Amino acid sequence: MKKNSIQQLSYTIITRLLIGYISLVGSSIISQSSPESVHIEVKAQQRGALPILMVPMDQSHDTTKFNELCEYLKKDLSFTHQCAVTMQYLANSPTKTDFESFKKQGHELILFIQFFDPNIIEWRLYDSTGPVMLKGKRLTLTGTTIRGWAHALADEVWPALTGAPGFFSTKLAYCKDIKDKHARSIKHICIADYDGSHEQVLVNTHTLNIAPRWNIDTNCPLLFYSEHTNSNVRLMMSSMDKKRHVVVNFDGLTMLPAFSSDGKRVAFCASRGDGACDLYCFDPNGLKRLTAHQGNNIAPFFAHNDNLLYFCSDRDGAPHIYAYDMTTKNTEAIVDSGYCVSPTYCETTKCLGYAKMVQGTMQLFTYDTITKQHRQLTFDSGNKEECSWSPCGNYLLFSQEKHLKSRIALLNIHTGDKLFLTSAKDSCCYPTWSPRYAQLPIVS
Repeated sequence: MKKNSIQQLSYTIITRLLIGYISLVGSSIISQSSPESVHIEVKAQQRGALPILMVPMDQSHDTTKFNELCEYLKKDLSFTHQCAVTMQYLANSPTKTDFESFKKQGHELILFIQFFDPNIIEWRLYDSTGPVMLKGKRLTLTGTTIRGWAHALADEVWPALTGAPGFFSTKLAYCKDIKDKHARSIKHICIADYDGSHEQVLVNTHTLNIAPRWNIDTNCPLLFYSEHTNSNVRLMMSSMDKKRHVVVNFDGLTMLPAFSSDGKRVAFCASRGDGACDLYCFDPNGLKRLTAHQGNNIAPFFAHNDNLLYFCSDRDGAPHIYAYDMTTKNTEAIVDSGYCVSPTYCETTKCLGYAKMVQGTMQLFTYDTITKQHRQLTFDSGNKEECSWSPCGNYLLFSQEKHLKSRIALLNIHTGDKLFLTSAKDSCCYPTWSPRYAQLPIVS
């Protein structure tokens, strides 16, 4: 096939993938005068999913592991409802007859999966109408958890299908209410896979442990949290092998660390025994106070190449959302009306998420820092707080309180679909979403 033909065919597939993605939020008309010119106009609400045929090619390095990996991969790719995945096994590499059969069955996009050797898996994405390979790669498997292999594979395949970064190898962390042997309430900190499955307890001391935050060093996953002691609320750190260390042991309360993208600065809020909370920043030059007793200033997030800190403050009475310029040291109100809390920033989309009181109920909002537009995302009952972005920027993780129970939920900001990740029997709060680490944080 000539190079120009391959380019045109690849363009056609990319356009079809784009249509499949847009159909999640609205049907679209795409007009084209050339492969360089595409116009998309969203016309109406319509749900759809991009059909993908996944073809595992079993060449028997380990059939049981391979089949389990493929089932996990199918689950991952189907999770967002952007892709409708079916599977059809092949014993050997596909032939021309196989491609003709796939095409007759109506399968246009084919994802082939096979072990290259026991430690390397290969994937190839084909358009059956050529047939032509659109993209492919070999992935070296690390760790011993099969679902971890599948998550890593999904992260590699996902950008080829949607153009968005994968998030399947990420982790969630949250607090969970537990009763001790004396029926006293304590809070453990749990972590789970991106979809809430495979929950594990990371911190299980007989104290109140709250407000976890992940670090950003993708080679060394760590979880920071605040622990109530008899004399203060101190900032702690836990590695993934459950080794805990005291990070900050000031008088009063110390919480909610945020890390700059280069890892050289950390901001956090602390009262230092003086009552009101202020923002502090620690860098190679030492510790600096950023705010000075103008109400309670909490929940900082670095943004815009680490030049801004978004945070929540009640300096004007009710809590609102502000931005602190690290260079000029000026503070600007981003949301200066209503009752607003829980800011969270997504570097991928340059959007801020937050919770705001609307007619007596906390609802989720976004603020596009480029267009300066606010958008309400939720309208249902139940107070929603402590939101956290997925690395891809398509989801907000949050806690929803209803009937004296708080559950962790996931919101697709494009479709409005909501999924509860924790049981209605449990009370969980303070969710936070990790970056994509080099390896699955905990092996089970």
